[in-house]
Amino acid sequence: MSAPIWGAVAAGIAMGFVAAWMLGVARGTRPASETEQEPMPDVSDLMAQMLAASGRRAMVPVILKLVDELLQPEQAAVFVFRPDGRLALAEGLGLPQTLTRGAEVVLGEGRIGRLGKARRALADADFDATPGTPESAALAGLHVDVGSPILAHDRLHGVISVGRPRRRRAEAKAVVKMLADLSGLAIVQVDKLKAIQDTANKDGLTGVFNKRHFQERLSAEIRRAERDGQQVSLFLLDIDDFKNYNDTNGHVAGDEVLKKMGQLLRGSIREDDVVARYGGEEFVILYPGASKALAYRLAQGLRRAVESHPFTGGERQPLGAVTISGGVASYPQDAPSEVELIRAADHALYQAKNAGRNRIIGAGGSDPGH
Repeated sequence: MSAPIWGAVAAGIAMGFVAAWMLGVARGTRPASETEQEPMPDVSDLMAQMLAASGRRAMVPVILKLVDELLQPEQAAVFVFRPDGRLALAEGLGLPQTLTRGAEVVLGEGRIGRLGKARRALADADFDATPGTPESAALAGLHVDVGSPILAHDRLHGVISVGRPRRRRAEAKAVVKMLADLSGLAIVQVDKLKAIQDTANKDGLTGVFNKRHFQERLSAEIRRAERDGQQVSLFLLDIDDFKNYNDTNGHVAGDEVLKKMGQLLRGSIREDDVVARYGGEEFVILYPGASKALAYRLAQGLRRAVESHPFTGGERQPLGAVTISGGVASYPQDAPSEVELIRAADHALYQAKNAGRNRIIGAGGSDPGH
């Protein structure tokens, strides 16, 4: 058995022990009469679902189910920590219709932001003693009585919040912390297995995914979006005047630009986004669940990052720097299928090139950021 497989087995055994420990603690916090009358949820089965998740996003419903079965709260929510330093709502239970996925707060803002900044479980009295700014209007209607950050390898990955638990209220803080700890362990395991799987799907030069893997993920995300009534956005980009760069600086330097471009792209994406090399100097980023306006904003941030990066020989480019142009399109707003979505983004990219390069254009020729 290979080392990676042994690691997976060991992690699975460890998770089983932790799940059993959590079940025992949860039982220990309840009166004997309650324990006899109410069956405990099958935590081991839920943990198996979490370990079998294809990614962190697939873990979120399992986390919420655990929260619901253990605490039966009026509200519960899971927030994910994004590379831009914000916590964004991934999914919730019992939330008002006005509170939608993607609602964001910065660290330290309101109770959710304080959980992320403090990096420890907090309950009502703890929130009052923890420095932070007032509640965000973006999370109006969210009740947070207790919560805990999700940490893995000392990195913040998200936050679990619970409002008005109906069961085990006195022990809610300890239960939520245990769930967050379990989630952190599951994230480590999912990431290890994902890294093994991803190796065969990566482009050897740039380190981003290859075109085949992108096409598979795009098909899956379109199906998911159609089922859940969500959006999927796509950013197709191209390095401006790349032939000129190769002719001026040599192909070895050109390969270095492609490698660095891969690094910049990987560093710009959110947790569940997919970046791939589409061909030559062309790349593509898939934004699951993102509106066209959000994808456009993320694309503009990446364009500025590329323009300001000190690429060797960039000053000899026609625009005085290595730059990119791109097109943004969204399903179902701009296209009813994956083929049409790529075509819409490609057409917008063509428009950006004709408009002078170093710019992003939304499908239909609009600026979806405004």
